[in-house]
Amino acid sequence: MADLGEGEGGEGLHYFPEGSLLNTMIISITDSEKRTSDYIKDPYTVYLIETKYIDGGPPAGELDMSCNLWRRYSEFELLRNYLVATYPEIIVPPLPEKRAGVIKVATDRFDPDFIEKRRIGLENFLLRAAAHPKLAQDEMFLGFLNQEEGWKESINATQFQSKVDSRLKSFSAAMNVKKPDRQFEDMKHYAEILGSNIAALLKVRQRMSEKIFSIHKQHAGYGKMFSEWSIMENEMGDGLQKAGHYMDGLSSSVDNVVEDDETSFADPLKEYLFYADVIRTVAKKQWLRQYDLEKAEDALAAKSSQRETLDSQKKAIDTDTTPPKSGSLSFKGFSSMIFGSDSSDALESKIALLDEQIEEAEKNVETRKEELASFVEESSQDFERFKRQEVKDVKAILSAHVRTQIKLCKLGLSTWENMRETAHKL
Repeated sequence: MADLGEGEGGEGLHYFPEGSLLNTMIISITDSEKRTSDYIKDPYTVYLIETKYIDGGPPAGELDMSCNLWRRYSEFELLRNYLVATYPEIIVPPLPEKRAGVIKVATDRFDPDFIEKRRIGLENFLLRAAAHPKLAQDEMFLGFLNQEEGWKESINATQFQSKVDSRLKSFSAAMNVKKPDRQFEDMKHYAEILGSNIAALLKVRQRMSEKIFSIHKQHAGYGKMFSEWSIMENEMGDGLQKAGHYMDGLSSSVDNVVEDDETSFADPLKEYLFYADVIRTVAKKQWLRQYDLEKAEDALAAKSSQRETLDSQKKAIDTDTTPPKSGSLSFKGFSSMIFGSDSSDALESKIALLDEQIEEAEKNVETRKEELASFVEESSQDFERFKRQEVKDVKAILSAHVRTQIKLCKLGLSTWENMRETAHKL
């Protein structure tokens, strides 16, 4: 798994931001188990979360949060949905896929390899959340780690579902903002490039893996050929049989190497593919707040314009002059021609009501501005934190991939060096 540290301390030791849970605790998912119950007919998988303190116990004056408890994938989903709704400005870490991807569409959801990959992904989610200075201090997140009974009831009691903005799914050209924030346009562009680059890397890696797998499996045919040949030869039989073993060994070794590359390279890259979607969603949330602000400003401008019109009409009545004409004849103007204009007192009453509405609209604009400013500040800081982490992670991922390829090359080189020595002895 990639290093989650935010910086380096003395002697190359990594540390986490202030507030991160990983400064004091070790969090891991150590086991998985298939279960059934009287209430749930279909079997399901649970994962054992272990939390313990680095120094053996909690800091002085703090409650002991070390615990071992089992959680289902659906509970991880519930936790993440809560975090996304509660902290819209934060790039909340993604969860691993609930089911096997397209490549393994027929894989049983209880397949041990798939369960192990999901276990690693869920652990990574917890570690990333625990490393975040804000998410790590959330009461529901802490309860997820150490509250064995009643956690689901507690998180549902927060009514976080009411904070979910359903407009994100229907965000369309009709809701485009007039003054888009260039910073978040760049964030969206960043996410699109990240997603396309990661997808391209995964495609290249898939083709390479298939090619390498095919080449190495061909050596199994060579091994069979040498073994059969050894039966027909007396003097060279031992050498040919040894050559067959070398070929078989190289063929079988590729399985573990390709699996290691899947775990250390492909799976972490898929996480960043999911991250691209998360970043795009954060950018959309800024658009919605900008859109709400602009609508509030439009409403205020409309009310102010109405007040100016009524004020002009009242002044005209009070001074017995002709009120200014608008560019077009509105329904209200047409009505006035037929039924007569409002009296000065009626206009005064309407102006007073509009003043109240304008005051309320001004407060709404200020509230929207404050919400937008707070969102922009916090999301910008979290985006910068994410980019720093991405650089470290991608370096670690690519380094792991290089090590895997070197290992694979060394296996092939060693095998063919042995083959050369064997051939010289024949």
